[in-house]
Amino acid sequence: MSKSNIQSSPVKIELSIRSESVQRIYNFYVNNLFYANRRYQRKLVWTIEEKRAFIDSILQGFPVPIILLAETEKDKKSVFEIIDGMQRLNAITAFIEGEFDIEGKYFDLQTMVESKSRLDQGKLIQKNPIL
Repeated sequence: MSKSNIQSSPVKIELSIRSESVQRIYNFYVNNLFYANRRYQRKLVWTIEEKRAFIDSILQGFPVPIILLAETEKDKKSVFEIIDGMQRLNAITAFIEGEFDIEGKYFDLQTMVESKSRLDQGKLIQKNPIL
């Protein structure tokens, strides 16, 4: 490729850093907007205790590491490819869906539109006691 061809086709890179709510993260998950590229994403390896510790950090309002996503297209649909943070994203969604508790208590599925909708559809079951 000649130098002129490289200069005539600039790559547009836009970086935006923003804070997202747990509700929005779960909304992306429910709507299949996350894409884990298995060419470089490792398998889920966090233990339940590691997931609990991460969720506890969120509940206590501690700063948590950034999750890196790249907006891309897959199957003609705009999605967010997970670059870094798959374990953390999984911990959030697994806690919401009742896969584990925090100090014996479970996420209240009535608190978010997406989780309440899935509860009403019978896709999720509320476990007790509620956090």
